[in-house]
Amino acid sequence: MNQLSNNDSRKIILALTDDDTRKFFKDTLIQDRHRYSVFTAAATEDVLTELDKDTVALIITDVTDDPDKAYDIIGKIRYGYPNAETLFLADSQNEESTLRAMEEGALDFMLKPPVAKQVLLKIEKAFDKIVAHKELFFLRQQVAMNYSYDNLVGISKPMMQIKETVMRVAPTDITVMLIGGAGTGKELLARTLHHHSDRRRAPFITADCRTTPEHLLNATLFGGSGGASDSDREGLFEKADGGTLFLDEVGYLPREVQAKLLKYFQYYEIQPVGEAKPKKVNVRIVAATTRDISLMVAENKFSEELYCRLNVIPVRLPNLVQRAEDIEILTDYFLRKISYETGRGTLTVSRPAVDKLLSHDWPGNIRELENTLKRAAAFCSDNRIEGDDIVFIGGDKNAENRSGAPRQTLTIKGGTLDKSQRSLIIKALSDNNWNYTKTASELGIGRTTLWRKIKKYNLKKELVES
Repeated sequence: MNQLSNNDSRKIILALTDDDTRKFFKDTLIQDRHRYSVFTAAATEDVLTELDKDTVALIITDVTDDPDKAYDIIGKIRYGYPNAETLFLADSQNEESTLRAMEEGALDFMLKPPVAKQVLLKIEKAFDKIVAHKELFFLRQQVAMNYSYDNLVGISKPMMQIKETVMRVAPTDITVMLIGGAGTGKELLARTLHHHSDRRRAPFITADCRTTPEHLLNATLFGGSGGASDSDREGLFEKADGGTLFLDEVGYLPREVQAKLLKYFQYYEIQPVGEAKPKKVNVRIVAATTRDISLMVAENKFSEELYCRLNVIPVRLPNLVQRAEDIEILTDYFLRKISYETGRGTLTVSRPAVDKLLSHDWPGNIRELENTLKRAAAFCSDNRIEGDDIVFIGGDKNAENRSGAPRQTLTIKGGTLDKSQRSLIIKALSDNNWNYTKTASELGIGRTTLWRKIKKYNLKKELVES
């Protein structure tokens, strides 16, 4: 493979059979050597070797003595190298080869004999497409990171059960009902379900059934006239077509809307306001509620049949005080997240600050914990959060019960917090044959956090298993 330039930022690989054509491209591109790094490839293996270096690349190729081999390399690039594209140099007398190349995944084609001006224009457009693909690929990676199973943080029994349920249910189209107080993480869970389903490339749409005015909710969900203006508009069901519709606070749905939602479950169609003809849509429903809908059914305030349709898989999210053993792990997770988002150094937290967090009631649950840590991070000095940096909005409801000093441990079901954590970590290590990566993933924590816990509790395989 011959290199013509040292600039690897925009790589062009010439996989061409004709010497004169190859020379034409070299001569044309050498004029833009400050923008391109140009290589020639004698064989398919040379192309793939260069692409394996994970650089942005454009391959210019034509039909070789073995056409199937040329089409094969186009297909491999399309499916195996997201930062690369192929331009096909086509023979005007062989339309079939051009169609085949495009079907296999070539981005565009140029006719022989190539013209310099056209070549440079096609190459620029190709690199614009490559950069756009790379940015989209990066965004998808970010989404996957934000909604991965590892972001369901916690080692408490309720969280381990929730994670297992979500992993089983996410790939299906089963309707899920998320039940829990404000700030317990219902929307995060709904988005995780969506992004681990086959619908992840389609929209995730949220409908707030509580804050949307009742007289607008019908048109907001199902579309048609009668919404915010007199003109027809697309409803949230249509916007979510092919994806997931998250019905937040579904317990606030008025009876009229309940009846129309039930009709969707029965016929997979919606009835826009003011229209005679229904519309077919394909939407997965994830519902959430802070209300006891079973009690509402008993009081005839909610349709029993609709409740059964929504409540196929109920997932109950505990309040933070019910999963107190997760507070330290959540604190570590949020501080790492805050450090990353703000671009500052690693944030640490003192033991008195942790004790203050452990002794709080957390009426706002996980959302309150995250906001409390954001405030503390803004107030603290030298990237270390002390007890005085922890400020609870509305005051600390436990302050009067602590007799001054914060509690050193938190009692849960007959044991201390430390004892509970130690037992859970030992069990997870044993189940995973002391594989730290697998254990950390199962517990929903980072390897560094797990390592600190192992050192804290002085855990050693030979001591634990002896």
